[in-house]
Amino acid sequence: MTTREEISTGSSRAKIISTCTELFLEHGFAGTSMSAIAKACQMTKASLYYHFSGKEDLFIACVTDGYGVALRALQSIVADETAAPHDKLKRALIALYETTISSPVGRMSPLIAEVSRAFPSVARSFHSEYIAPQQALLWQIIEAGIASGDFRAVDRKQLFHIVFGPMVTLSLSREMFASFDDLDEHFPVEELRDSHIEVIIRMIRA
Repeated sequence: MTTREEISTGSSRAKIISTCTELFLEHGFAGTSMSAIAKACQMTKASLYYHFSGKEDLFIACVTDGYGVALRALQSIVADETAAPHDKLKRALIALYETTISSPVGRMSPLIAEVSRAFPSVARSFHSEYIAPQQALLWQIIEAGIASGDFRAVDRKQLFHIVFGPMVTLSLSREMFASFDDLDEHFPVEELRDSHIEVIIRMIRA
């Protein structure tokens, strides 16, 4: 049975992560202090340190908790036994685009790359908590399609490069040129996403 204290702790942690993600996006890692986070969350620094040991730990939580939502979405798609392999793949790719391009944590991609250089634990956590499980789930869809004869055999590493390369590039580009008034004209997400997905499915369908 979940106690009120556990609910309160979980709610406080979620609030901190949500608030802190926005602060990191606005001010960067170096420009976001624990004092500023505590103030934005309307709590004392002592209360903040009760939940997180430091800013690095908090940044990792923002990344891994945020991407956890995306993993659960992929798990739901993989578990759908009624969908054809190419439909599952399309839904999975759309979900990945949504996370990578549109979600707050997805928009942290440039910051994750920057912080990972100074704090290798961020890179390791990001890979073990999200990248590796994400790839494993996507590969389950591919393997099922190969087994059913819907997909032809493909090289795993090459496929992942083809799948994730354009997504990450588009995410980084949109963040780099976010101040452009005509951002969507330069980098139209839905148009580029749909053409990318079409290419992938056409490439692996048997």
